[in-house]
Amino acid sequence: MTYEIALNKAWDEIAALAPSQKYTVKFLTDVYEVKIIDRIVLMKPSDAPASEEISVLILRYLIGILKHGYIQKGEWISFKELKGGPSYYPAYQKNTIKPILKSLREDPDSLIKNLTDRFGGKLVEGGDVSVELVTFPDVRVKFIFWFADKELPPEVTILFDRELAKIFTTEEIAVLMFFLAIALLDNSLERVLKLNLTSTIEKGL
Repeated sequence: MTYEIALNKAWDEIAALAPSQKYTVKFLTDVYEVKIIDRIVLMKPSDAPASEEISVLILRYLIGILKHGYIQKGEWISFKELKGGPSYYPAYQKNTIKPILKSLREDPDSLIKNLTDRFGGKLVEGGDVSVELVTFPDVRVKFIFWFADKELPPEVTILFDRELAKIFTTEEIAVLMFFLAIALLDNSLERVLKLNLTSTIEKGL
């Protein structure tokens, strides 16, 4: 499914669900305004239109919240534990895990600092270093890092609450994690998302 088709489908669905015509959603450090009647997502305070890819993800988040709500169970799971997760895992590993591992190997201090200082992540227990990050409101993702030593390469495990699968499909969670990887590696999210991510992540929304 192309992003244009996915975006139109999401607008139609949220228009039928939403009791309000306007929503404000925070994603990482950015704030977006969703105008349902105008079918547009704007970055605040610039009012620049968000990319189709970010718009789809924000709309899918709102749709999931409107349909199911979101209350964390406190049960952390990995991507492979999702329905269909193993079949999506090769693309997920290539596009999310491997770039983070490369950064962890080359400059672990900058990676951790990005998570904590730039994005407000909270240091928690686990691994050599673990950071819990708020992505969408109340949607927390935990990064568990093991640093390289003389015998073992670096490792990273990404966990999220089991309830996330109620508001996002497995494909959408893969895209969310890919967006996080882009942001954490200090790239321009909106610039990168001008690319066709349907082919980039091998499985689209």
